[in-house]
Amino acid sequence: MKSSYHKLTFFLFTFCLSSLLGQESAELHPWTDLNGRTLQAKFIKGNNASVTIEWNGQRFDLPMDTLSDQSKALAEKFMLKSAGSEKVDADFQQWKDTSGRTIQAKFIKSDKLTVTLNWNGKNTVLPLSMFDQESQIMAAKLQSDKTSNSVASNSNPVIKVDLEGELSLLAEYPWANSAGKTVSGRFLDVSKDDLKLSINRGTREVSIPLASLGKESQSLAQKLKIMQVKAQKAGATLAKKRKTMKVPAVTDADLEIEHEFKDVEGRTVKAQFIDADDLSVSVVIRTISKNAIPLSWDKFDSDSIAKLEALRRKKLEVSSRKPKIISAKGNRLSYYGNGKYKDYNTVYEGDSYTIGLPYSGGGLHVWINPGADKLPDSAKGNPLGLRRMTIGFISQYVDRSDGKRARRRTRKITSFDSSPEPSLDREKITLTGKYENGGTFEYNMEVNRNGMQFWSRIKDPAGEEWPTSTRVSVGLHGVVPNVKDLPMSAIKPQIGDGAFYMTPTEGKRIKLPFDKKWIDLKIPRGALSSLKGVEVMGTPYYHFKFNISPNNGKDMNFNYSKGYGGTFPFQGINLDYSSKEKNTEVPRSRSLKVSVTKK
Repeated sequence: MKSSYHKLTFFLFTFCLSSLLGQESAELHPWTDLNGRTLQAKFIKGNNASVTIEWNGQRFDLPMDTLSDQSKALAEKFMLKSAGSEKVDADFQQWKDTSGRTIQAKFIKSDKLTVTLNWNGKNTVLPLSMFDQESQIMAAKLQSDKTSNSVASNSNPVIKVDLEGELSLLAEYPWANSAGKTVSGRFLDVSKDDLKLSINRGTREVSIPLASLGKESQSLAQKLKIMQVKAQKAGATLAKKRKTMKVPAVTDADLEIEHEFKDVEGRTVKAQFIDADDLSVSVVIRTISKNAIPLSWDKFDSDSIAKLEALRRKKLEVSSRKPKIISAKGNRLSYYGNGKYKDYNTVYEGDSYTIGLPYSGGGLHVWINPGADKLPDSAKGNPLGLRRMTIGFISQYVDRSDGKRARRRTRKITSFDSSPEPSLDREKITLTGKYENGGTFEYNMEVNRNGMQFWSRIKDPAGEEWPTSTRVSVGLHGVVPNVKDLPMSAIKPQIGDGAFYMTPTEGKRIKLPFDKKWIDLKIPRGALSSLKGVEVMGTPYYHFKFNISPNNGKDMNFNYSKGYGGTFPFQGINLDYSSKEKNTEVPRSRSLKVSVTKK
């Protein structure tokens, strides 16, 4: 089953939110998640997969799987009242793949090769061939119906806005043109000629000719403009007050984490500060949306305003700093000399994980960040999170100068031919240079949303007495700090169901649970001497999964070794990948692939 299907089918959100804003009390209902946390919001619609709520004038989809039994029952009650459950679910279909797995999703469109589905607000294009015959027939029928009904769909009735009711500058409204077509967006501004809106939940801004709008939408724009002018005057007054207020001390790291804020009625919400102007504060509540949500300053209590003002000032301070760049020298690449990425040349930030190339140039460091509230105390000082993996290049030779005892030693880099400038936007890295014996190297790394790839080659100088070999090495670090000082009762909660899953080139996958000693695992001799792939997951990795495997394992060695003195797997292992035929090269066609995904 292709990875895109897993992303569509099994990506789940959990929410952790208490309401900051109120609507009419009669319209608010409590929604509780599986952890017992409750928010007050308005029910909009629902189906078997999710329930849509309205909070602060914006709508969010909450997966049914994250709700308590009481909230599920509440959703079902409202769905039945909304003209019956069949009508509520009419836009959603059950889609089954060739392996029998199913999802509930909304059909968007289809052609001869693909079908586009919307699940939980996201459109995804999938190959038709991955679905069973019944689902493929359904896609063709739905596309046919969609084509024949296209004219009728353009004449749907426009949702009316009560212009005499309570309006909000932060809410999204339907804006209709004279032909009846609508776009949903948040009012930003209106001029003599154009209306400016924020659409797609704040991800895009558009301008619409004012003359093209219907009379009601033009009236709505003018009413919101009057409200905006009043709000700007009030905001300017509050801004003067904020600039002179005493605020709590905050650090750069506080801009990267969630904080608890309260509204004027004492209700709380956990959110990360993003930005602010005189009218509103933009925050991200990660568990319900990755997009920033604007909230009015006057909705917060005095302590929260002070904290938000402190974060606003800190962001301005950080933004005004010019990154300090340390120039390359000798065996050191140029790198950031201050800030979050200090000591790193290249940084790639993915979805809750970060990959960095240090100035040593030997490989990449990988951090995971499940959220500040979930990080152990030992990692809370690092804004990047937990460093769980290192991938690098190791070149070694056998030193026989003793005569009695041969020693394996590592070739040291003495210089780089050139250094890439420090960057937060680089997908391919090629480093070339020299070792202390005059030999040369070429290290190659590719990093993107699909994962990482590594390949390399080296060359010894003519007449080298002790030949050099190279390999790609993956270090999976120990997951329990200061383990020597801890009893097993304190270790077990930290390792939970963590495990390495190793697939040999021949035979079945073998699980190495973290809570068993190596000696008790009783791995058959030779069973894991040659590997096809390794997966890493479980409690210490939160909702992440590491996958390490060759692009093509033919004529390659891929094996593991225990950490020195390690008694349990949770103390870490090393994976080594090299060529059987030419130990001076890991070819690009046989590169090592590493991915970090969410389960």
